[in-house]
Amino acid sequence: MKVNLPDSLKDFVDEQVNSGRYADPDAFVAELIETEAAIFERLKRGDVLPLDEHFDRRLEVLLDDAEKSGDYVSASKEDFDAMERGG
Repeated sequence: MKVNLPDSLKDFVDEQVNSGRYADPDAFVAELIETEAAIFERLKRGDVLPLDEHFDRRLEVLLDDAEKSGDYVSASKEDFDAMERGG
């Protein structure tokens, strides 16, 4: 697999490698993907979605997956209000 990055991201990857934490760019990218995959695996088991800077993107992926699976049901503001009231 080959990934093309803009120069600004290439510079960032190079900084990470030059810090000594990663052997090469492949190791850096592999760790990022492994971390993200582990989060999605935990979500599939029912764990809570982490509230971090990637929350919105992960939520969109989960909602898209639910919609594609056929188990997706739209909820209105009234539905959420009823859930908050416990009804």
